[in-house]
Formats: sequence, structure tokens, C-alpha cells
Amino acid sequence: MSAVAIGTISSDFVVVIDKVSAIVHKISGNRLGEKQAYMVETRIKKRMIELGIREASDYLKYIEQHFENESGILVGLITTHHTFFFREFPHFEILKKILPDLVAQAKKRGDKTLKIWSSACSRGQEVYSLAMFFEYYLRELDPSMSFKILGTDIDDESVRVANNGVYHQNEIKEIPMNFLGNHWAKGTGDISMYAKVKSSLKSKCEFKTGNLLKIAEVVKNEKFDVIFCRNVFIYFESFQVEQITKDLISHLYADGVFFSGISEPLSGLKLDVKPIGPSAYMLKLATTQSPVLKASTQILSPEILKVMCVDDSPSILTLLKKVLTKDKGFEVVVTAINGIDAMEKLKTNKVDLITLDIHMPEMDGVSYLEKNFNKSHPPVVIISSASRSDSDVAMKALKFGASDYIEKPALNNLEERGEEIRTKLRSVAQDYNRKPAISSFDKENQRHFVISNPEKKLRVMLASISDLPRLKTFFSSLDTSQPSTFVFFEGHGEILEAIVKQHAKDFKQELVFFDKLDMKIEPNKIYFMDFKSNFSNISKKYASFPCSVLVFGNVSAHASKSVAEWKNVQVLLEDLGEKSNKTHPMMAYSTDVVPATSFAYMSCRYLSTK
Repeated sequence: MSAVAIGTISSDFVVVIDKVSAIVHKISGNRLGEKQAYMVETRIKKRMIELGIREASDYLKYIEQHFENESGILVGLITTHHTFFFREFPHFEILKKILPDLVAQAKKRGDKTLKIWSSACSRGQEVYSLAMFFEYYLRELDPSMSFKILGTDIDDESVRVANNGVYHQNEIKEIPMNFLGNHWAKGTGDISMYAKVKSSLKSKCEFKTGNLLKIAEVVKNEKFDVIFCRNVFIYFESFQVEQITKDLISHLYADGVFFSGISEPLSGLKLDVKPIGPSAYMLKLATTQSPVLKASTQILSPEILKVMCVDDSPSILTLLKKVLTKDKGFEVVVTAINGIDAMEKLKTNKVDLITLDIHMPEMDGVSYLEKNFNKSHPPVVIISSASRSDSDVAMKALKFGASDYIEKPALNNLEERGEEIRTKLRSVAQDYNRKPAISSFDKENQRHFVISNPEKKLRVMLASISDLPRLKTFFSSLDTSQPSTFVFFEGHGEILEAIVKQHAKDFKQELVFFDKLDMKIEPNKIYFMDFKSNFSNISKKYASFPCSVLVFGNVSAHASKSVAEWKNVQVLLEDLGEKSNKTHPMMAYSTDVVPATSFAYMSCRYLSTK
């Protein structure tokens, strides 16, 4: 590695990286090259910080002195890869199509238990995904059948995490809702942000430490109906991939199915297998009369699903088009900016799926579902900035017909969340006739946002006179437990008092013209004030208050600089479109960019946690 890495990695780390890479390769077979150099360096440095070691040379000595223990830790550090629930969902679609025939084959041999092996299970997400999948479909297909899943991984720590079965609730939310069921229990106290798999599911899963180069030591002579070995071959050389795969498929039943990573096809290797779908294989010796093989002939490239995206955020619509592309099995054929627009466009556009925002002008997502959803309506997946835990909106959307729910990510990582969006859409499309019930996980997580001690919190808005109608809408959506709100206007100081008198009757809360710094402020009141005269003093006076700053439209460079100096506040910018967002003077200081219709919800959520 040093020959290629020395130009990009500090020279004192080249030797230690080579040493660690050699250890990992010898134990696990993983070949680490130029592409992995930065990752290896980063993880070694993290390990050195944990040990309190500063110099690379000192760490080399530490490795020599604690070789047996440290080498095992290094294998875990370097070979632990990012994974998530229901990764590469097309494989689960294939499994669903051939499941009846897998069951028939198992019963033919006198077995009432399907056996599945996840041979590079990492921290368990793949195993529990398979468990939820089989639990969901076997219950309806043949209740007399059961299943058993073995998960193996070379890293002891990953196996420990998998066996523990505890994951952050954000990971659990990525699971398609129809599979969630009652399999996860919400944590309490210090682990309230986590969920644990229930014994009813976990009892069907077993975890062991196992090296892919020595799999016979783990599985002996066992046979399996399904074997997964995904997203790990990239770290092996081709001759190793060939040998590992031969060893794995030797443990398949004659009509079993083997899955490699979708980006890791086995073409070109000397293997006795035949493809039945993307990176899905059966043994060549399977007879042409095999029910599984016959079913597999129907597995083609995923059909292109036509999608309508409904959202008042132009940036979200742009990004959804980038996520839902034909090469991924989707096509965005029409977009709409609110419920009314969606109703009209659905009359002339045939679509398979709809993504729907909640907070939109004129007609929000919940109202749209309540008014329009019926059995003939295309399936709907909510993509919203509203938390799934907010029972007032998220659960209503599900009650009125939505099949799944995705918490809208920040604009800067929507594309990273693309696989979750695609997985949930495909899951809904293939199971539309089976409306999921609200899971126990969601029921336990439901809550209402209450802003406690509103007299010790603050909301700030930057707006123009033309924003008055939207300000009225914003305040009309709030409850009575609200902090004081300061609305700053640039360049309108001389007419603000008249504006307050003219529009006071239109606002739900009391409207006040702020002209004295020592004026007493009260919760549930709105204070209109001139930016130039008051912002600097206000930001200093209330610097210790939890504060949510909402910016309508664009602002001057001066205002942007002033807001940036107010530390530890939430700053929400109105989404003006991808191009305009990039040139917004406050973009670098913002917490998030969302449509103004989402301001009320996101501001209340933030202040309720402070």
C-alpha cells in the first residue's frame, strides 16, 4: 500500500498502515489497497486515541507487545462495514417470489423449518431483516412452517452487537412499516433513543464468530435453503472470492438460492451456478423441473414504477428526481406542489406510487388523504419533515391511508437516504393489498410537542412586509404554549407601527410594536421591530435563551452576518429552490432548509426539546 498511499497519507503513518493491513489480510483474507487507505488510517487513529497513544511508532510497539488481542481488535475495526436494515431490497423481492417453492421443497424433504445463513452479517441488521421478512410472509403462506437464521461474522464485537439486538431508533425507522410489526421494544431511561428486538423474533436467530476462509469450522456439514454473502467480496481477490463462494454453495440444498452483493456479481468465476436474478444464483445441478427454478424464470429486471411526488419544496422535488431514476426502477412522471394540485394532476396521470409531504399550502398532506384516499387510489408514502413520533400528524396520515412514512432528511443528505426511500416505495408497491398496522414501536414513541417554560425561550423571524399573509398562517397554526416571537423587518422601521395597528386583528396572538429595549416581553405575543435598530441589542440581551430563528426569503449580507454571530440557535431557511439556496448568504449558518410551511412544526419541535 505504501507506494500508492505515501502521496496522500502522512509518511509516519505509511508503515503502520502497511503493518495493520498485512495483519488484517493474513487473518481475514481482506486485501486492502489504495481505495481503503484513508479508511484504514482514520480507524487506526481512532484506536490510538482510545489507547492514549500519539505517535505511530509507539502504536507499532504496542501491536508487537499485545499482538494476539490487538490483531483481533484491528480485524474488527477494519472489516466492520456500514450496513442497514433491508439493504438491497431487490433481493427480498426475489425471495418473496420464490418463497412458496422454497417452502414446497423443504416440505418435500420432510422439513418444516427453512434454514437461512447470513455469512457476513456484520452487526445483525441483515439477519433481523431476514427474520422480519420470513415472519411476515410465512405466517400467511404456511403457518405450519418456521425458519432459523444463522448469522456469522469475523468480528467478535460485531457478533456481540448483533446478538444483543439493540439499535438506535433512527435505524429502526428505516425498516419498511409492514415488516416492523410488534418485533421491537422501545428503550427506557438512558436508552430511550434505542429499541431492542423482542425474543419472539430473536429466538429464531443465532450468531457466531466465523471466518469466511474457514467456514467449515462454523457450519460443519449443515445445509441451507438460502445463503447471503453480500457486500464483502470487494475486499477479497478474485481467486479468494471463487474459493469462498465454492465453499458457501457447498452448503446449499440442491434447490437453494445464493445471494452476493448487487455490486458484486459472480460472472467470470468458475462456479457451478446459474443466475436467476441480480446477484442471485442457484446450483447448476438443480433440475429443470425444480419449482424454485421455474419460479425464478419470472424474475426479470425490476419493473419501472411511475411516481408522482407531491411537495411544496422545489429542492426536495429536484432531489427526489435524482433518487428515483429509471436505472433504480423508478420514474418521476409528474410533480405537484400541494394536495389540490395533486388532485388535478392525478386525473390525467396514471401513477403506481405517490410520495406526499404533510406541511403544504392550500391543502396539506393529511387533508388530502382524508378527502381523497380510497381503495382505488395509488399507494402513498409520506416524506415529511414532521417527526414520525408526532402522533397528531404522522399517525393521522397513516390512519387516513398512507402505507409508510419517511422522515424527510436535510437537503444535504437526501441522496444518501435514497436507498431508504426506494426500499420503502418498492416494499409498498409489492404489498399494497396488505395495509400495515401501526407498529408497537410507533405506538410507544408517540408524543405531543409541548414547549415548557415558554417565558424562558424565544422565537425570531426575519421577514418582509410582503410576507404578512404567510406570517398570519404561521401563527394561526400554533397552540397557546408559545414563547415570545420577535419579527424583524429590514428597511421598514418608519411604517411598522402603522402596520401593527392595521393588521393586529388578523393575528391569533396579540401583535405589539416594539420600540423600547427595556419593554417587558411576554409569551404568546408577537413583537414587530426594525432589524437595524434592534437586532444587535436583542441578540445580546437574550443570548442565553434557547432560540429558533426562521428566515423568510432572502436577506441582506449584513443581516446574515448578524444572525451568524448569535450562537447555539436553530436557523431555518425558507427553501427557495436548489439554485437560489446555494447563493443564499445564510446557507453556511443554517440548521436546515425547508419550505416555510414547515417552519411552525420544526420550530416547535426544536423549542420543545430545550
